[in-house]
Amino acid sequence: MPGPPFDHPRGRRMSTAQLTAPAAPGTSSAPAPARRSRLRGLAWLAWRQNRLAVWTLGGAMLLVCAGLFVLHWQFQDVISLTLGRCASASSWNDPACGSLTGDRGDLMDLYAQVTHKPFFLLPALVGMFLGAPLLAQEHERGTLLMIRSQSVSPLRWLTARLAVPAVLVTVSVGLFAAMNTWLWYDMHRLRFGGDEVFPGFTYATIGLAPLAWSLFALALGVAVGQLVRRTVASVLVTGVLVLGAQVLVQAVRVHFVAPSVATYAITGGRAQHLVPPDAWRSDAWLVDHGPVLADGTRLSETDCFRHGEACSASDLAWGSYHPLSHFAPMQLVEGGLLLAVSAALVLLVYRLVGRTAG
Repeated sequence: MPGPPFDHPRGRRMSTAQLTAPAAPGTSSAPAPARRSRLRGLAWLAWRQNRLAVWTLGGAMLLVCAGLFVLHWQFQDVISLTLGRCASASSWNDPACGSLTGDRGDLMDLYAQVTHKPFFLLPALVGMFLGAPLLAQEHERGTLLMIRSQSVSPLRWLTARLAVPAVLVTVSVGLFAAMNTWLWYDMHRLRFGGDEVFPGFTYATIGLAPLAWSLFALALGVAVGQLVRRTVASVLVTGVLVLGAQVLVQAVRVHFVAPSVATYAITGGRAQHLVPPDAWRSDAWLVDHGPVLADGTRLSETDCFRHGEACSASDLAWGSYHPLSHFAPMQLVEGGLLLAVSAALVLLVYRLVGRTAG
């Protein structure tokens, strides 16, 4: 029969009464409860898998928005002078107004360097580094095959997996788009000569375009990752597809809204080099223009290389263009198309994941 228990390591004998005696007053014999996280189950898993992206993209967007806010604050003095004491032509004799052109140009150049060209690539970066690895890494690790043995359904797991990146892109890119549009409005009020809304990089960085393109790139990257199932290959393919889609949409964007057409009188016989006056005043996107012949035939600017005499003899010209008032409808059409394609890509991913884990 085994001996009584010992209190290791001293070897002192302990009685049964000591082992079963109640705890002393003020003490508890129950173990301390484990510290629980506020997030549980799939929510905790989704956060753990995306927290690096949240801190990286979210932190970067916050820094950029802070910089845009500072730049907006610096614009205010220039705007007050431009629209106030320096609004008339005679005011340029004022030394403060004389230096305004240089100050305004420096601020505009800084704004364009910070936002326009670099952030044209924002959707491609979102698709490559946030969307493409999302499911491609799961395939490489074999995670999707493990779903069969879990109590969580594949569609519920995929929903939790996609929710955090989608919310992250919506909040961070949406905040950037709002701040950048606010700042662009300041630049537009200054009537800076380099402010080209439609043909340049401005269109892709203000309004609805940054958010719509980023969500499209995210959905496209997820779909490519599901189909290719290799992380590096998915990243490269997504980048090429997003940039190709941007080039394609930029080529057909002119047809999203019917352009305005104007006919106007000209002098000097240089119809091929003139544009509608309204196009200059409204920061418009000039689509085509040229002379109108005596029989009513409209020639474009390129036609004047073959019909130079007829163009020089014309005293009437025409022009088609998108005024600034077409900006919002054009972005609504483009954003609606991108969101519709994004929804179709997400539905495709749901069907493919359901078959893989089924």
